[in-house]
Parts: sequence; structure tokens; C-alpha cells
Amino acid sequence: MRHWRNDIVLEACEFTARWGFLTQELFFEFMCPMSRAHKFRYWKFLTTSGKFYQSKASEKVLLLTAKGRHSVGGIARPARRSIYVAHDAIAARVLLALQKRDLVFKYWLEDELMRNPLEGYSILGNEQMLKIPDAVFDLRTAGIGTIRCSLEIERTTKSKSRYAKNALAYLGYSKISVMLFAVGTESTKDVVGQAFRGKMFSEKNKIPGIFNLNYFDPAELNTILRFNTQEMTFKHLLSALTKLEIRSLNDSRDDKETVVSLKKLENREAAQ
Repeated sequence: MRHWRNDIVLEACEFTARWGFLTQELFFEFMCPMSRAHKFRYWKFLTTSGKFYQSKASEKVLLLTAKGRHSVGGIARPARRSIYVAHDAIAARVLLALQKRDLVFKYWLEDELMRNPLEGYSILGNEQMLKIPDAVFDLRTAGIGTIRCSLEIERTTKSKSRYAKNALAYLGYSKISVMLFAVGTESTKDVVGQAFRGKMFSEKNKIPGIFNLNYFDPAELNTILRFNTQEMTFKHLLSALTKLEIRSLNDSRDDKETVVSLKKLENREAAQ
């Protein structure tokens, strides 16, 4: 019998505590690198462990119970409202693709910066937070420093004036070295890009890397990023920034199929 991976369950709990939700897609893709049958067995275990409950909006979204919050020290973000889960899951997918390669030293979510403005000012590098990114993260490098990046998710196209205001806000964020925008359509890509055009943005090196979220490729990072008129892959950008080898996530997958008894696992969990 395959050895039971308690670390998979712990990671699921810790992620849900930080983000306020866990989707089946994220769990299968990043937290349970096994065969499809094993993925479903672990997911079934999560739903019956007492640490999670299914969202009313979707059985493929799990939220933490009181027992689940207690298992991670009692500190957890409130359950995320269902209308925000699809948006946040995109940001999580990008961050997890980097975390699984050990490229992220530290990260902050939008609500965390909102709850602690003083820390937010310091992290972004400005005395005002006119636009808080969906996520901010520090990339590890081959040297001793880190590179601070921001991530924005734009599933739909907003007004040009709104993007113009957001661009001006980023102009003042001195601690943000790389800006990434994941967009839902090519038209959104164009509108976002136009907002950051001009001499003042190029002089301060505030040109965002924009990519289509529908084609994001976590396994190989061959997704195309566009910086104004220049294009490169996600993998190429990360390699240039970090000076580290950017490995494939497919290398860490374990496809061996063996039987796991859920009944024994549930009894073990009940005894703890």
C-alpha cells in the first residue's frame, strides 16, 4: 500500500486558511501530484475529514471548518465569497506554479495589505495605496536579494479611465520591480497596455508584462508575456530575473497507482 501523505492534507489546510477557499482544480494540479484515481481519493478524504465543508455554490470548492482552522493554529481568512473564487483561483494558480519551483520567498494577498496599511505602504513603496495588487510576491534569486513583483487579474475589460488611474498608482510604487497582468481577452490586453504607454512609464521602467490567463501553462511556463512591443515566455522572464534553472513541474509527478483504504484513513483521522 502507498504510504499516506499527511503533508498533502496539511498543505490543503494551510492554503485554504490563507486564501479562504480551495478548488478541486488547484488541489489536483498542485497539491496532489499523483494519478487521477489518487487525486479523487485524497479529495474524498478532505471532504470527509471534518476539516472542510463544501461550498453551497459548488461541490468542487472547499472551505475550512472550525476543526480545519484549529489544525492550522486557529488563524484563518474568512471563507471567501463564491463570486470571488474564480478570480482568486487564477492568482493562486500563477503563484502556486512559482511556489512549486521554490521561486517565491514571500507573498502578500490584496486583503492582507488592506488590513495592514502601514505594512502595505512599506511593501509597495509609497505613502498611498491607490490601487492594491491582487498579489505581491518576492522572487528568490541566485544571489542574496529578491525581486518584488505584483500580479493583477483582469478577467473582464474595465474602462480606459480606470486603467489609467491604476497605471498612475503603479508609477508611484517604488518597491515593485515587475508588474504582471493576467487578462481574459486580447482586447483587455490592448487596453491595459495602452494605459502604461508614455515617456514617464518607460523612464521609470513601469511597463507591465501582460499575458492571456486562458493560456497560462503552469507545467512548462511557455506562456507568452508581452512587455509593450516585446514578447518572451514566462520561463524566459523568470530565468532572466532569478538566474536560476526553471524546471518543469511534470518532473515531480508521481503516477504510481496503488490502493489506499479511505476507511482506515477516516478511522485514523477520527482517533486523532
